[in-house]
Amino acid sequence: MKLELSEKMLAAAAGWPVVHAARKIRDSGKVSRVSCEPPLIKGAVRSGSRTYGAGLRIGANIENLCGCYDSWSEGIICAHSVAVALVVMASPEVAEKAPTAAGPAPASEVR
Repeated sequence: MKLELSEKMLAAAAGWPVVHAARKIRDSGKVSRVSCEPPLIKGAVRSGSRTYGAGLRIGANIENLCGCYDSWSEGIICAHSVAVALVVMASPEVAEKAPTAAGPAPASEVR
């Protein structure tokens, strides 16, 4: 199963300000260990001194899988998870491969 991802779809779920913040996170190289096993997109995102396990479950609805404050306190789709999705979108080969037993490739290898 291949996921159909687009910035427009992510913006509809999270809002354009979140997508813009996610682009900054992605562009700064803070996303690593990205994997895609539909319907799950997962990765790790460095934010300050913390690293969050972030991602999305994409189905009829989009579920945020990040443990950050915005996610659990506000119930929103956060920029960390959207940044993981943006890395997957930029790397179609990640979206088509299941992670290996050794674990998913670092973000530096999937760009």
